Amino acid sequence: MKKYLLVLLVTLCSLGKAHADSIFVDSGVAYKIVSAHTVNVVKLADGKSYIRTFNDSLLTIPATISHDGKKYRVKCIEQYAFSGCTGIKSVFISEGVEEIHDGAFEACANLESISLPSSVIVIGEKVFPYCINLTAIAVDKRNPVFDSRDGCNAIVRTRDNTLLYGCKSTQIPSSVVTIGSYAFIECMMETIDIPVGVVNIECYAFCQCEKLKSIHISSSVEKIRPESFWTCYNISTITVDEGNEWYDSRGSCNAIISKEDDELCMGCSSTKIPEGVLSIGSMAFAYCIDLYEITIPEGVKSIKHAAFWDCCNLKCVKLPSSLERLLGAAFKGCISLVSIDIPQNVKEIGWRIFWNCASLQQVKVDPKNPYYDSRHDCNAIVHTSSNRLIAGCNGTVIVDGIKSIGEEAFGGINITSIHIPASVEVIYPGAFKENELCRSITVDEGNLRYKSDGSNSVVNKESHEMVIACSSTKILPEVTSIGKYAYTNNLSIMVLPEGIEYIHPEAFRGNKNLHAIIIPASVKEIGREAFRDCENLTDVVIMGNNTEIYPEAFSGCDKLNQKYLTEF
Repeated sequence: MKKYLLVLLVTLCSLGKAHADSIFVDSGVAYKIVSAHTVNVVKLADGKSYIRTFNDSLLTIPATISHDGKKYRVKCIEQYAFSGCTGIKSVFISEGVEEIHDGAFEACANLESISLPSSVIVIGEKVFPYCINLTAIAVDKRNPVFDSRDGCNAIVRTRDNTLLYGCKSTQIPSSVVTIGSYAFIECMMETIDIPVGVVNIECYAFCQCEKLKSIHISSSVEKIRPESFWTCYNISTITVDEGNEWYDSRGSCNAIISKEDDELCMGCSSTKIPEGVLSIGSMAFAYCIDLYEITIPEGVKSIKHAAFWDCCNLKCVKLPSSLERLLGAAFKGCISLVSIDIPQNVKEIGWRIFWNCASLQQVKVDPKNPYYDSRHDCNAIVHTSSNRLIAGCNGTVIVDGIKSIGEEAFGGINITSIHIPASVEVIYPGAFKENELCRSITVDEGNLRYKSDGSNSVVNKESHEMVIACSSTKILPEVTSIGKYAYTNNLSIMVLPEGIEYIHPEAFRGNKNLHAIIIPASVKEIGREAFRDCENLTDVVIMGNNTEIYPEAFSGCDKLNQKYLTEF
């Protein structure tokens, strides 16, 4: 592996030069030569930012362009070609252009209108996200693949009547059968009335419509995906037509309920869960920022995945005695939640249910529950038969008798200290992931598997792997490897000591504090995604000649200064 990084950088530079030679700019638009006769419109980047101003606010994509005495046909607009171009107010695409790829006009915040010719036969995903001022969309009537029927200000795929892209002035035609994924992402409308004729509403169809307050579902709608209205924070009124055979809003509950299985699919801050509901669906109340308290009525048996995800002001939750299943991430990101009681009939609890519940101090399982317990008032959920702690909080005491600590049991809750009792035999990877405020870590001297020895860390005695670390950790001399998710918080500058041989996959993943690290010559291997998404990491010095760096070890480290990724 010697000179691996140097060779990589030289190769990238060579490729970059070759690529640059095939790109030219005309009237503020960048073109890439892809064949002897064709060019594509591409994103023009300077390495730091991409801002282009069109003085007349009109962007015209021509059918042909001349360069160095040659005439080329413009075939397609490539991915993110005009992403973030706030100077554009209108777009005219000339006859002859055939393709528009993913995100081509993403975040063109001032874009008001766009016209597509009959020649466009391919349109990618999320072409117009965050175009908050877009009000006019027109497709040439001769186009065989797409249309804007009835002057609807939308793009409809003709063959299956799927509305692919709309805007705040769109009038959904009754002939539309499906509203596609991301069709109305970030649109600024306040109300939406799904007309009779629409059958399916796909995932994220109306996601991030922050001004949306009112939804009406017509009688024809048969399928609504759980994330259809994801992050629509301000919805307060939800109604379903009384003639709908698949959904209802029984008792004016301000929710969408599936008749087939009595599952509440979507709620809002003003929802009153009616009797007869058997389950709260996945993402049903996700991102309801105005939801402060909720009582789940008797009869509800399950709360599904991420049902109350990021309800940041939710302080009080009352669960019914009928509840049997509480699935993964059910209350993830409920940062205002203070306490919760788990009823006696709950027999299935998923992982991450309290992830990032930073204010949670009290967790109590009903003493009559045969599956889970909160023994010795430990303020945690323990799986009784296996003695595994599966979910903790800020007020948790890991009591003797606990044999294992489950994956992400304490994820993101910002505990300040950790004590591992003698009984703990297994700490799963990521059990204490993303606890940035942790300063004290100790292990009972009687523990046969782990030790701390005053290092403010947890080390596996047999494998010499550091399992948990914090900003005050002093790495013991016998440590030979850094385990998965061990360092999800630490000092901004780190010097790893000689003797460490392996940095395991995801060891530092998501570490937002790390700015610089020196890796000793003893390190043989830096695992896949070891430093993934360390967004503030700028400097890495690798001291050795033979360190193997796995693919994507530094992916997502956007600030990384490549010149420091070298052998010392």
